[in-house]
Amino acid sequence: MNKGLFRENIITSIIDTDAYKIHMMQAVFELFPNKLVEYDFKCRSKENLYDLFVPIRDEIYKLESLQLSFDQVTYFQKIPFIKESFLDSLRNFRFDPKRHVFMGKDEEGQLEIKVKGTWYQVILYEIFILAIVSEVRNRHRWSEIKDDDFRKVLHQKIRYLKSEVKRRGLEGYFKFADFGTRRRFSYKTQFDVVDALVRNVPEMFFGTSNYHIAKELNLTPIGTMAHEYLCAHQAIVHPKKSVVEALNNWNKVFGGSLGIALTDAITTDTFIKDFDLGLAKLFDGVRHDSGCPYVWGDKFIAHYEKLGIDPMTKTLVFSDGLNFEKALDIAEYFKGRINFSFGIGTFLSNDMGDFTNSKGEKYKPLNIVMKLMVFDGIYVAKISDEPAKAMSRSKHYLNYLLELFEIEDYKLAA
Repeated sequence: MNKGLFRENIITSIIDTDAYKIHMMQAVFELFPNKLVEYDFKCRSKENLYDLFVPIRDEIYKLESLQLSFDQVTYFQKIPFIKESFLDSLRNFRFDPKRHVFMGKDEEGQLEIKVKGTWYQVILYEIFILAIVSEVRNRHRWSEIKDDDFRKVLHQKIRYLKSEVKRRGLEGYFKFADFGTRRRFSYKTQFDVVDALVRNVPEMFFGTSNYHIAKELNLTPIGTMAHEYLCAHQAIVHPKKSVVEALNNWNKVFGGSLGIALTDAITTDTFIKDFDLGLAKLFDGVRHDSGCPYVWGDKFIAHYEKLGIDPMTKTLVFSDGLNFEKALDIAEYFKGRINFSFGIGTFLSNDMGDFTNSKGEKYKPLNIVMKLMVFDGIYVAKISDEPAKAMSRSKHYLNYLLELFEIEDYKLAA
């Protein structure tokens, strides 16, 4: 194993996870601590991972040794929206993967991972499992990649970014954060990327979604809610009321903090219909995660203007499969029309450029996800602005939602 890019244990900190997981966990602790849920893992890449079953399982089982340390407790005590009651509970939190994580082989011979348990007890598994699967795969199949290969690509990107921001006149406008935990090449690559960005482009780089790395490098942890939070509300209230209920519940817990709302749990057009004047004023902005970013951004600018809200008082956060070129193009398009920032993930934490191994195979990151599928015994679904990203255990339920919300010309994958 190339120790330059890997550690003996993949996950060594209970807060080596995306900030939105901790934040949603607080909402779950306060509002829905005992609801039973189920998550499904899915590999969208055409790559079979079942032969890595044992090392993946072994790394997942190691999670049971994690717990919040004294200095991590002290760190969270300084964050104003982390409540003492939640932190008291988090002090005693332990993983029980042998009870909650179920692994096997699906009908196509692909690796199957399911997580089942109370929402509070299992909400953190998703990011850890995704990071473990990615890093185990890279240890076993891409150990030829060396630290120098990775750093060469990283510093080429930094040079490109500095040059392009200046050429396009985006100084002071272009701001981005690292969103790379879930599909990183390894912990080491994510940490080194963030460290390099802090040192080389501090005027543009404003934080990371990873709580552990944010703590280590004294950065702002970035993140509010994910799809699972909104999708769960389809089973908490009638689906027609789910978006409003989810956003109002978020405000009950955080009281105006963490005010970026995710828009595409049941398409953005559905979200906008519910995003009335009260909610639009309450939330600082919205996050894009599927579909055309230009169409999406124009819709929200028009919506804010229709409500009598100055778009320059709100923020669009773009986070869907971005690289620097795509993000810079979006920045040019919206410059002066609304505030914006970018969350960039795989391009930062898992891009090895044109690296080709000794077999002539070009490196590609895995495209893997893990989504909430069942809440309190009821199917839920994600219907994003990109049909390929739609996900549910029940195609019948997906079709029910499409009909209920009058979503037309939406072509589900076979």
